[in-house]
Amino acid sequence: MTGIGNETQIRVIAEQIAEAAIIKISQQNQHNQPPRAAELPAPLKWAAIIITAIMTTGACAMCIWVVSTLSDLQQTVTRIDERQKLSGDSVTKRLDGLEDRVTRIETSNHGGTSK
Repeated sequence: MTGIGNETQIRVIAEQIAEAAIIKISQQNQHNQPPRAAELPAPLKWAAIIITAIMTTGACAMCIWVVSTLSDLQQTVTRIDERQKLSGDSVTKRLDGLEDRVTRIETSNHGGTSK
């Protein structure tokens, strides 16, 4: 028969054993832990931050340059296309006129007869 006193004693003994086991395991694990990783010195961290900032700024500047260059190129191509449309009609008229003149000259030189 177990009484309240026996249960309390068993519980106290179990807690003491558990605490002792925890202390022993933690002491053993402290000796078996891998060495801590070396921390980078502050100047090296600052250098990395500065280099990263410069590279980021350079990449952003290059993107802006590409966008502005493509925009200028698009405007230039649009202007060239407009000029070609305007001059295309006049060139066609000039060529038609020249062909008419050549045809008239050829017919007048041959006396109206073809060879």
